[in-house]
Amino acid sequence: MIFEFKGISKAYGSIHALKNASLVLKSGEIRALLGGNGSGKSTLIKVGAGLVKQDKGELLFNGVKSEIHSPQSSKALKLAATSQELSILPNLTVEENITLCKVPVWSRIFTDRKVMRAETENILDKLGILKEIDTPIKELPINKQYLIEFGKAVFQDFDILMIDEITSALYREDVEIVKRLLDEYKRQNKIILFVSHRMSEIFSICDTVTVMRNGEVISTYNLEWVGSDTLLTDMIGNKDRDSEVKEKQKKRKKSGVNQQELLISVKGLPVKRYNTKVNLDIMEGEIIGIAGLQGHGQADIVRTLHGLSGSVEIELRGRRLHIDNPAGAVKHGFAYVSGDRERDGVFKRHDLSENTKVVQELALNKKSDVMAVLKQLNVKFDTTQQDIASLSGGNQQKVILGRWTHTNPLLLLADDPSKGIDIKARGELREILWALSEKGMAMIFVSSDEDELVALCSEKENARVIVLYEGGIVVTLRGFEITRDNIIAATLAKGIDKIP
Repeated sequence: MIFEFKGISKAYGSIHALKNASLVLKSGEIRALLGGNGSGKSTLIKVGAGLVKQDKGELLFNGVKSEIHSPQSSKALKLAATSQELSILPNLTVEENITLCKVPVWSRIFTDRKVMRAETENILDKLGILKEIDTPIKELPINKQYLIEFGKAVFQDFDILMIDEITSALYREDVEIVKRLLDEYKRQNKIILFVSHRMSEIFSICDTVTVMRNGEVISTYNLEWVGSDTLLTDMIGNKDRDSEVKEKQKKRKKSGVNQQELLISVKGLPVKRYNTKVNLDIMEGEIIGIAGLQGHGQADIVRTLHGLSGSVEIELRGRRLHIDNPAGAVKHGFAYVSGDRERDGVFKRHDLSENTKVVQELALNKKSDVMAVLKQLNVKFDTTQQDIASLSGGNQQKVILGRWTHTNPLLLLADDPSKGIDIKARGELREILWALSEKGMAMIFVSSDEDELVALCSEKENARVIVLYEGGIVVTLRGFEITRDNIIAATLAKGIDKIP
């Protein structure tokens, strides 16, 4: 079987989301789709899923033109897709969400609940979350919600599966589960289109890769014959990238902020999930990366410091005070960025300007320069009056970050903020965070991506990575100690003595 996007174009006002994009996918192949935010990846998938109607171009099955004008027509052609922005319903249970898009063909009036239950249990067992079958979605952490998003798609009877950036919200062990399932579908001769910003996932999971930039298809490679440098060059369109990065690294090594001033000291910070406590001293301008297996207390630390888990006592520049709620945290100069932009980030019914200035003007009663914030973060947009939901996921996340960094906080609490942000944008984000750190802003940066923590912290003298295991700090890494292998070893509570 061959599925083809042929000459697909789509414009939103003056923004061309797709420009004559063509893509040929074959049975038994896992094709990666790589590109920056706004490069057209999600729009292409939405065209295939019947959520967006292309302005020009055709969709072909085995050379025959097929009309896909709605999600129903897409499903009739056995095409299933996940959504980068969750399409699950928070008030329904896991089982109800999984079965939402499928009922037994033989019974369209009365659903055989035993059959549906058995099929759901089979999928959830493969995803490692069978025990959550009757849990409302809103009670699950974001990584499990994205596993449900994936499960809802594969529960359908599909020949073609399009996965739009679900793994950015997953932990390493979750990604391994997804990989095993995709290998199974590949052996069944399914067609799989896989979108991810993580190079390691692309090389581990996929057979081929197509690179997109500014709505156009730039190149397609067999992954056995290409390296990440070539893909990055195609994606960014900058052949001098390597020399530029090396020059920036030289400058960063020479720079650094004086860490002698203690900004915040916390004794006995509670990690409620494990009924443990940690001590933490944070210096001015310090970057603290936090790593660990899923749910081992990383999010608890940043949420507690922002007043989201009850009152916490801290010392701020030697003065003892209580953080009782987020409003109090903001007034003391604490900023919080969540990786779950759907639940904790964007205000979907408000425009870009309102989403950008909400903290500065409403919480702090100060004037804000919306255009300056958007330009600083290289947000791709048309006008400040457009709905924020019209932006790509990564650009939405940059707006959320900008609304906080614009306030010049003392401490940035970031809970996996780079989820859904492409490689180029992550590099831009790091440059912004480094610059803010040099000006004295401290940050705690939680990430489920070890490579992200290495890139952020390993080159900075005023940075460290702490690894949590079952609610406790098991390792603190600095400088050359900050490697992917060391972080992974510590997250498993193994190899601690091997760290140099």
